Amino acid sequence: MAVPAPRSHDEERRLERLLSLGVLDTEAEPLFDALTKAASLLTGAPIALMTLVDDRRQWFKSNVGLDGPTETSRDVAFCSYTILDDRPFVVPDALMDPRFANNPLVTDAPRIRFYAGAPITLSDGLRMGALCVIDRQPRQLPDEHAAILRQLARAAAEALEQRKAALERGESLHREALLHRLLMDDRTRLAAILDASQAGTWEWNVQTGEMRFNEQWASILGYALEDLDLLSSSVWRDIREDEGGIIQGAQRRLTHPDDLPQMDERLQEHLRGERPLFESEARLRHKDGHWLWGLLRGRVISRTDDGQPLWIYGTMVDVSERKRMERRLHESEAFLDRSGRVAGVGGWQLDLVTNQLTWSDQTCAIHDLPAGHHPTLSEAVHYYAPEAREQIQQAVTKGIEDGKGWDLELPMITAKGRHIWVRAAGAVEFDHGKPCLLIGAIQDITARKQAVESVQRSEHRFRKLFEESLGLICTHDLNGTILSVNPAAAQSLGYSMGELLGRPFKELMEPALHGMFDEYLHRVTTRGVAHGLLQIKAKDGRSLAWQYHNSLDIENDEPYVLGHALDVTERMRHESQLREWSVRDSLTGLFNRRYLSQIADKLERDERWGCIMIDLENFKSVNDTHGHQRGDEVLVAMGHFLTMHVRPNDIVIRSGGDEFVILLPNAGEQETAAIIRRLEAARASAPIRFTMGHAIRLRDTPLDAALASADNQLYRVRRERGYQGR
Repeated sequence: MAVPAPRSHDEERRLERLLSLGVLDTEAEPLFDALTKAASLLTGAPIALMTLVDDRRQWFKSNVGLDGPTETSRDVAFCSYTILDDRPFVVPDALMDPRFANNPLVTDAPRIRFYAGAPITLSDGLRMGALCVIDRQPRQLPDEHAAILRQLARAAAEALEQRKAALERGESLHREALLHRLLMDDRTRLAAILDASQAGTWEWNVQTGEMRFNEQWASILGYALEDLDLLSSSVWRDIREDEGGIIQGAQRRLTHPDDLPQMDERLQEHLRGERPLFESEARLRHKDGHWLWGLLRGRVISRTDDGQPLWIYGTMVDVSERKRMERRLHESEAFLDRSGRVAGVGGWQLDLVTNQLTWSDQTCAIHDLPAGHHPTLSEAVHYYAPEAREQIQQAVTKGIEDGKGWDLELPMITAKGRHIWVRAAGAVEFDHGKPCLLIGAIQDITARKQAVESVQRSEHRFRKLFEESLGLICTHDLNGTILSVNPAAAQSLGYSMGELLGRPFKELMEPALHGMFDEYLHRVTTRGVAHGLLQIKAKDGRSLAWQYHNSLDIENDEPYVLGHALDVTERMRHESQLREWSVRDSLTGLFNRRYLSQIADKLERDERWGCIMIDLENFKSVNDTHGHQRGDEVLVAMGHFLTMHVRPNDIVIRSGGDEFVILLPNAGEQETAAIIRRLEAARASAPIRFTMGHAIRLRDTPLDAALASADNQLYRVRRERGYQGR
């Protein structure tokens, strides 16, 4: 049953004033019909009424869009609430409002869902009825529409009082003259009201192309009215179906090209009677060249005898600021949506007044529902597992009562039947001390819950193995997240076991090695087994080498990888040291002849190298006279001497006995000669006399050939000096 509105304290005086107007049950009058049409046109509502609320009924003085009834019972009338206050009375969704949910005007024809009414208040403050707009779809009433509705209601109140004044003159001639004047001033009055509402108006004679504008239209576009009149003969002038549209002439210079097709289509649909109202948003060019957004509405108000549209009357409102706000809101929502997708977090809000629940696209995705789905509150609660529904309902109720919100981890069953775990958090917003809005977030935490549960299962299954094994054992999921780890592996890395659980394996590796780890994941998940070497970073920054042999376990509901590894860091260090020793001279620490061979094998064509051969003079006599220990000291000192007098990247090699080789990478004749001069200049500080010969390796000459050439030059020098011994 409907909930009747209460009666005001001055109800008796209000009814006396209504009867004194002498307007109840009178014929339709053009002025009141014009005001009602304007309300429908400016708000875009399909139904508009001017109602007068009597003792037991509400009677329609003017009716646009509601066929049949001329009155309804006051007990079910929405306008009975409107006359209780000076402010507009708005019901966004009647089905969600307990006062009207069971109202026969809602559950049956005309099936009202949206209602907005402004009281018709006379000069003595008494409210006679309402000017209201109605829709069969839920919607909101923008502030600018509320202001327009109030202005039209004031005009209706003024017209009622002027009408009564005319009646009281007592002479039908005067009354008829007054009504005639009211009728003749109808357009002027309506235009003044529209001007006050900052709406531009236009009238178009479809047959002749004649157009009329008001001052506000011209002002919105930056024109003087007389300038705009010069364009009126061509704006929307021609009906040329064979040219693809009816919007022609100057209008194509005023309207953005991208918006013309939609405007043209909607206008033609209205002219054919397929749309009750022409309505379109379009970008209009201002006189100074910039684009502004206009909301254009229009309706055929007269037709020819054969039914062809004759006059269209319409309005245009500058909605540029609203479009800018919508764009900013869309950008903000897009940013939040992208952030939510990255973080896996969805958002939601519940209007406690209308019970309307809104989900973000990510929230829909978590529930396995398409983006844009709008659930009921009951549906949203039903997605929680049966054992969790009471818990979430109690949390919401308590949150509303104490304003502290909630943060829970609960099981859920998605629309596709998947069993998941979510973290559900919410908070309460208040308006004047009353809760008005719930907002919150939801996140799929199934992976984390599964990791914890997997750890528990693994610990139960492999506890003894983990505790007793000296090998490094761990498990991870197919994305590389660590599910379990044994004490030996944690100790090797320097972490506690708790610090490693749930952690991506990649965090233990240098970024440059992440691609290698992805290749490993692909191998182990496709082949079922993988082995190799991983470079892992310990907690203290040390680089560790793990030799692993891992296998895929698919026996459980959730497959995982079981890994076995050995820490081969020390072994590899020893191997590296052995390799280093194999190319180093054990006495001097210089490179040996084996290293010389490695360089020769890696030389590229056209790579220049300078080669200097060095032979110690009378070294044998040092050994014979002072012993091999002294000879060794001379060799070590000579190696140090040579190293100190070459470039940082040059290579000093003890090629054997008392022979040394200096290799100069990327050196030609000039650079090699410079090194030789440096050694000659330092001869006095050398531990022993020495002889030098040099050569340059060019193009694809083998290094051995260049060394032989340098050795030959060395012997020529010795012969020239008359020294033959070694």
